[in-house]
Amino acid sequence: MSKHGSFQITQKLFLRDGDKFLIMRDSKSGYGDLPGGRMNEDEFFEDWMKSIHREVKEELGESVRVEINPKPIFVHKHRVNEGNYPCIIIAYQAKFLGGEIVISDEHDFMEWVSVKNYDPSPLFTEYMLDAVKVYLKEYA
Repeated sequence: MSKHGSFQITQKLFLRDGDKFLIMRDSKSGYGDLPGGRMNEDEFFEDWMKSIHREVKEELGESVRVEINPKPIFVHKHRVNEGNYPCIIIAYQAKFLGGEIVISDEHDFMEWVSVKNYDPSPLFTEYMLDAVKVYLKEYA
C-alpha cells in the first residue's frame, strides 16, 4: 500500500511590466528563477497572498509594489534546488506597479525580458523551464 506524499508549496509570480516579465537567477544553483518562494508552515492556514507578498518584499525589496491576481494561472511540479524536495508551484500573474527593485542575496541577476521572444532554455532547467514555457505559450 502506498503512503501519502508530503510536498512543499512554492508560489511564483510572472511579474509583468507591459510585455516584459521579470526573470532572476538563483545565486546558489545558478539556475533561472521567478519572484516568489516557499510557503512557511505557519502561513498554510492563513491567506496565501500574505505569503507571496512576504516573499516579494524579501526578494525584491521593501519599496516594490505589485498587484497580484489571486487566481492561479497554473499549477506545476517542481524540485527545490536545495535538498531536491518535491514541490508544487502555484503560478500567478502579477503587475509591477513601481518602486525600486533591490534583489536579495538569494539571487545574483535579474532582467526584464520580452514575453514575445524570450528563450528560457539557457537559464532555466527542468520543471521551472517547463513552467516558463507553459506561461510563454499561454500568456505571451
